[in-house]
Amino acid sequence: MDMSAASEPRTAMVTGASSGIGRAIAVAFGALGWKVAVGARRIDALAETATAVTDAGGSAFAHALDVTDATSVDTFVANASEALGPIDVLINNAGCAWPGDIAAIEPDKLRDMLATNVLGTLLPSRGVVARLLADRRAGDVVLISSDAVHNPRPGLVTYGATKAAAEHIARGLAYEVEGTGIRVTTVRVGPTITDFASDWGDPQQFAAMVERWQRFGHQRHWGVMDPSDVARAVVLAVTTPPGVHLDTIEVVPVAPPTP
Repeated sequence: MDMSAASEPRTAMVTGASSGIGRAIAVAFGALGWKVAVGARRIDALAETATAVTDAGGSAFAHALDVTDATSVDTFVANASEALGPIDVLINNAGCAWPGDIAAIEPDKLRDMLATNVLGTLLPSRGVVARLLADRRAGDVVLISSDAVHNPRPGLVTYGATKAAAEHIARGLAYEVEGTGIRVTTVRVGPTITDFASDWGDPQQFAAMVERWQRFGHQRHWGVMDPSDVARAVVLAVTTPPGVHLDTIEVVPVAPPTP
């Protein structure tokens, strides 16, 4: 299906857009001819995303963004709106995960996950939705979640809990804006090839975690997705015609063929 025919050009904001799923979503919007505001803490990588959006056919605004800081979020939304026009699509993609059992993980890493994955969802949603309501405009808010919500993985329990909190935010926000034309969608993602866990360090620690996941049935096969697969699901959600709401989309890889 050609999604470009399903939607008029819009203005989108994508958090955590410096790489991986966030970059793929931003580029997919660029291919629709949209104006895309991309934010992240890694400025150099963010510039590459902006170039990719432009090359795909869109217009880009790139600016540093710390989703855990209210001032940074408000500044980003204001500057992006001035540069591109009012934002009517928000993709809450920024997130982080640190491995470690609850009894052993460092408190700073707990705080980092809670701040990025929970507060970092609330603050951008607050900033964009408040403007949509004030202007009486329709829009879309998408939250990128994880299949860890329903598959508690030993060593990633805190991460899964923060994503469960984000999904609760999505459901509650949907009730708060019901009747305004603002849609809220959760896109729940399975294993995807990104640099998301590039800071985890010891490969042996990861291998040990996977063995535990297999024991509990949370790692049945080694299928993985490309970030573009997730981007297609996001595009589907926000280009669905008015009057229809895709509440939750779960995107998971198929199992590799059995020899």
